[in-house]
Amino acid sequence: MKKYEVRYMPVAEDDLNEIVDYLLEHSINAANKFIDELDGLEESLSMFPELGVFSKDKKLRSKGYRMLSIGDYLLFYIHRHEYIYVMRIVHGKRNYKSFL
Repeated sequence: MKKYEVRYMPVAEDDLNEIVDYLLEHSINAANKFIDELDGLEESLSMFPELGVFSKDKKLRSKGYRMLSIGDYLLFYIHRHEYIYVMRIVHGKRNYKSFL
């Protein structure tokens, strides 16, 4: 089975660092759980790049954005050729359209 490379855009790396820092301030267990879930999700995405659902937003869907949930967060990505580009990771209660 072909594996695709998961790449984080710089802003998604910033999102990830902010999320982990926030979680670490409140609960080491929550931070570890989030990281473990993200690792598992990356592995699944590398094998099944169409795992996520297309956004209901027409503009995002037209750009090929897919999303998956990780606990309270949404991971937005685009699958292009042999790569999966993680574009943003935002809290599910935020207005994500303004971030993409």
